[in-house]
Amino acid sequence: TASPDQAQEMHAFIRKTITHSYGAHIADEVSILYGGSVKPGNGGDIFGKPDVDGGLIGGASSKADDVIAIIKAI
Repeated sequence: TASPDQAQEMHAFIRKTITHSYGAHIADEVSILYGGSVKPGNGGDIFGKPDVDGGLIGGASSKADDVIAIIKAI
């Protein structure tokens, strides 16, 4: 699992690469999703980063209470 700062660093790099190839307008419209482990304890911190637009929720998605906690953390 990446730290929130590591996730932001990589997402910013991806957005910068898209900007370089396709322009800022396209880069701003592209949703970049975090693919690591998102849990109630880290969801708010990860999704609070400016270049992280969402995530792929894995094992936590099988527990309604965890999904609700992740949503509330955002």
